[in-house]
Amino acid sequence: MNLAINYNREMIGNGIYFNSIINKRQKTNTIIIHLITKLESKTASMNAIIPYLLASSSKTYPTITALNKKLSELYGSAFKGAVSKMGDSQTLSLMAGCINNRYTFEGENITEELVKLMADSLINPNVEDNGFSRKDFDLKKQELIDDIDAEINEKRSYAFKRANLNIFKGEPASLSVKGDRKYAEKLTAELCYEQYKKLLKTAQIEILFVGAEESPSCKKIMTDTFNNIERAFAGNNTSAKSILKNEVCRVVEKHDVAQSKMVMAFKTDCENVVAMKLMNAIYGATPISKLFDNVREKLSLCYYCSSGINDKKGVVYVDSGVEHINTEKAEAEIINQLNLMCNGEFSDEDIENARKALINSWKGVSDSARSIADWYYNQAYMGTSYSPEDQIEKLMKVTREEIIAAAKSLKLDTVYILSGKESAE
Repeated sequence: MNLAINYNREMIGNGIYFNSIINKRQKTNTIIIHLITKLESKTASMNAIIPYLLASSSKTYPTITALNKKLSELYGSAFKGAVSKMGDSQTLSLMAGCINNRYTFEGENITEELVKLMADSLINPNVEDNGFSRKDFDLKKQELIDDIDAEINEKRSYAFKRANLNIFKGEPASLSVKGDRKYAEKLTAELCYEQYKKLLKTAQIEILFVGAEESPSCKKIMTDTFNNIERAFAGNNTSAKSILKNEVCRVVEKHDVAQSKMVMAFKTDCENVVAMKLMNAIYGATPISKLFDNVREKLSLCYYCSSGINDKKGVVYVDSGVEHINTEKAEAEIINQLNLMCNGEFSDEDIENARKALINSWKGVSDSARSIADWYYNQAYMGTSYSPEDQIEKLMKVTREEIIAAAKSLKLDTVYILSGKESAE
């Protein structure tokens, strides 16, 4: 089996890395610039707005109309900003994509033009009076506030957000990636511009290129661009494993929801990440898992019940939607199913089905440029360079005993319930 991905990570500046990911199946080229910084309450909202400002205009293309016209000329290339959270870090991203140069009508170097546009947008933003363009800023600030306000509308993710405040209390991971409304309201074009300049100096920068063949010009443009930036880089961002609380934290918050949302967090010190992923797949991460089969289907205690891993923080979540009257029963059965895992009460067929599910997922990484980029960004963040093929090889060697050890390492840390209408009386 060969997933045919060639990966190379090279330092091209102080805390600046160029990740070349070559997959001959690609018909497009994807370029992503990640600026990675610590997630902090006072700067989260400020950071969250910056990539959207950078991707909407620049000194060269001062309006979204002018920028879109240029992208259209580049065979309909795409360019956008994004913000995300990984462990204790906040990632500001500029992402662009275009067709492979071989598909242009006259052999134009579309990729090089797009990379130049990205680099220009990053280092020559649309600035007026020592701040971002007022018109652009006011629009993006309102969009950020609207996004923060809208988080409450998606109750499942809102419950996760509230649960994280307790699971990671006192840790950066407890914070929302878009920050808090009170900080967002105080943002100014000048403050955000000063923060932008600070990030260019201090952030860890990961540049990813995904294409069918190497792009020396892309690497050169990025190297030259960042060589002109003064850097005061303090060190690569990492995430600390979350420490288990002395006693289980239990929080119930009442809200106008039709059904209660329960998030249980188990913390682990297990270093065998692949064994933990396989254990999690058997336990609750697939439609044939123990939680789905027993808690949801056989006992009908939940509308949904699944598990997931935050491997950066050493946490396994169990996420469920449940009638409030059944929360205690559901919690007890979720723990019971984990105890059965600890006792080895799962079949060889369970192991193989879970293994197949993970293999299919990891084989699918090469299906899109974005999933390939996300995989290797995760590797760069973790300081590793495993390919999906490497992980599949490790997965095939995981033993029953290692799965049991992974299950036994889980200790209940937090139970958070967003309580439904029926319990509010």
